[in-house]
Parts: sequence; structure tokens; C-alpha cells
Amino acid sequence: MLDVRLKLVGLDYEFRRVRVVFLRDYQKLPTPTGFIDVRRGDELELPRWQARLLRDLGYVEVRDGGVDLDFVNLHHYKEKKSSGQLTQVPQDFYFRASELVERLDRLVREAPSHMVYRDREMAERNLIDMAETRLAKILWLSYSGGEEFRDRMTPEERIVYNHVLEAVEAWRGYLKNLVSRGARS
Repeated sequence: MLDVRLKLVGLDYEFRRVRVVFLRDYQKLPTPTGFIDVRRGDELELPRWQARLLRDLGYVEVRDGGVDLDFVNLHHYKEKKSSGQLTQVPQDFYFRASELVERLDRLVREAPSHMVYRDREMAERNLIDMAETRLAKILWLSYSGGEEFRDRMTPEERIVYNHVLEAVEAWRGYLKNLVSRGARS
């Protein structure tokens, strides 16, 4: 059930609209309300999945404020330095960081260089390390009751937090039943 909820967060991200500018004319662009003709220079908002497809085909430039390695490194640094507390990250942090890794993977294939390899490795290493650090904090918060930090969690992290919180509460209830049953004997 946890993985289904996480997949739903991913679907929500893919269907969220992003601003694009068309680099070439596109006739009969499918939209929810029908087909439209788009001219070079036109700006539209499209679902992210459609914008990505059109970008890969060379029709659009996505204007969603993509992230770079400095973005990931800065959040990694802040998270590591804040002992015990979750730092604030953008709600779509993991998706945007994942898109950075994908971009770097494309660069590795298309124009490999020592710098691109290094950037790719650093992005992945810092993203995973940051996620593990945040997970450890979330586990502690679910044990100790950290409701005040929920607003600093991404949607995926809130799902994990709630899942772990349910497990912790079930365990505590189980132990309480065992102890109360033993007290009645």
C-alpha cells in the first residue's frame, strides 16, 4: 500500500501543469479541450508529462525552474548541518533532483567528460545521503511525535511518516494489551 501511495504522488507531479514556450510551430496539439495550433514563441501551460515529451522532441523549452547541482548541494548541506530537525525543502524536491540526475545521465551519454561524470556522481551521492538523513529524522519524529515538522516534509515523506507512525502506534497498542492482560492474571 505504501508504494501505491508513493506512485500516486509521482502521478500528481506528472500531471501538474508547467509553463512552456514553443520553439517551433506545432499543428493540432492535443489538449483536454481539443486540438489547437501553436506557433513558435507561444507560451502555454501543459501537464509536465506532455511538456517533457515535447521538449524531448525539440518543440518546447520548459520554464519550470529546473534545478542544478548547486541546488541539491545546498539542501544537502543544510540538512546535514541541522541536527535533529528537518529543514524546509520544496515540495517537489525529490522529483526535481531526479530530473537533474536524468539530465546529467543524458549528458554522460551525449557529451561525456570528467566534469559531467563527477557532477552526476555527486548529485546522486548527495541526493541519497540527504534522503537517508531526512528518513532518520522522520523515523525519530514518528517515534517521538513530531507533528510540528509535518509542514517541512515533502508529500512522499509525509506518507512514510504516517505509515511509520501507524506502525509505532500499533506496536504500542500491542504492548499495552500484553501488559494489561498480564496485570489481570
